[in-house]
Amino acid sequence: MNFLIKIFITFFISTLTYFSVIITSISEELKSSDSLLLNSQCEEALVFYEDRPELHTEYLVLLKYCNSAGKKIKTLIYPENFDINPIISDFKSMNGVNGRNRMNIHQGVDIIGGKDQAIIAVADGRVLETVIEKCWGPTVVIDHGKSNDGKNLITIYGHVGEIVVKENDLIKRGDLIARLPKRVDYRCMGRVRHLHFQIGQKYCEKEEKNSWGCNYFIKDYFRSLNPHLYWAAGPNKITCFEKNKLYEKGTLTYPLPCRKNN
Repeated sequence: MNFLIKIFITFFISTLTYFSVIITSISEELKSSDSLLLNSQCEEALVFYEDRPELHTEYLVLLKYCNSAGKKIKTLIYPENFDINPIISDFKSMNGVNGRNRMNIHQGVDIIGGKDQAIIAVADGRVLETVIEKCWGPTVVIDHGKSNDGKNLITIYGHVGEIVVKENDLIKRGDLIARLPKRVDYRCMGRVRHLHFQIGQKYCEKEEKNSWGCNYFIKDYFRSLNPHLYWAAGPNKITCFEKNKLYEKGTLTYPLPCRKNN
């Protein structure tokens, strides 16, 4: 009888040890994966819900959606050794940052981030407009000249917070132009803190504003260019800005700073 008890105790201890190793392994895998980073970024982007306990269920649904949508997009190649702020609603997506269906195909990319996070110029250019639009909130429009295939690059940096440039300022690639907002106060933000980045070719001059076809900064709003075609590393190869590195004129780097992960 004592012999059987000893066998059972030995088996029990061995089983506990085995599962302990498995659980530790899974825990370490999660810590070293993108999952925890993405979850943290999603939580920061959902600041709208911090003081709204009555919307807790909506918050949980949106947090789950953000974590799912924020995983690396299979059609894109991401820079090695860098963490980037995730794209939650990509170019041509029919889902918004809040997971709801859009009325029109998305004409830009939506990138989530934390409060006061820097937004940087994707290329050299001249600031055309800084404005607080009633739905978009603070927005910056920049003329980045010609793309490497001869297109005009008129870029919209929408849903920002503090704007640190002025109209007619000449800026360089990587310069700070704005920061993400502390709060999410404008309807077009979809209750999620994010940068809306969009590229058109025909700017709406101020005297043309609020006329037919000029409601949102560019005349070709619904025929915008795909940003992924103009990354400095090549089409669909997201390119981080690195100081003192040279980039081909007419190409773009990511509008939020990347973080080295090595």
